[in-house]
Amino acid sequence: MGLLLDSNDSSRYHASVIRRADTRDAAGIARVINAAFEVEREFRQGERTSGAEIEKLLERDVFFVAEEGGRLIGAVHTSVDGATGYFGMLAVDPALQRGGVGRALLSAAEEHCRKSGCAKMTMSTGEDRTELIPYYRRLGYRVTAIEPSTSAAFKRPIRIVRMAKDL
Repeated sequence: MGLLLDSNDSSRYHASVIRRADTRDAAGIARVINAAFEVEREFRQGERTSGAEIEKLLERDVFFVAEEGGRLIGAVHTSVDGATGYFGMLAVDPALQRGGVGRALLSAAEEHCRKSGCAKMTMSTGEDRTELIPYYRRLGYRVTAIEPSTSAAFKRPIRIVRMAKDL
């Protein structure tokens, strides 16, 4: 668990707790992810996820959530496969983005993977999310592949950018 300070606005103090999620959080996780991924409506069909999908992922993987005043404001999905960790669906309530919550969630995911024996962390994003590639580069991730998506979730062909970072 950790405490965060909103570095973008010193007149407002945001105390956020980062913790491991459980199945009771599934609906709230889906809500915050879908709100944050609303920007993908142009090329994604339907919602990004559902409470049922989150519950299924929680059976084998880990989600970390950020809470502020008892309200879930962010989430990240994390999985471990041998020496490789993965994070996805990193999401922060759109009204609270750019305040450090996403970085804190990503740090929790990376630390979880490091403690699980991972030497590398991976992730992927759509090439159309042009704002995300420089963001992840600043956090130490590098592009490892760009390939066409085979997912039926997209309305049109898109390319997936795969990135990795040594832990």
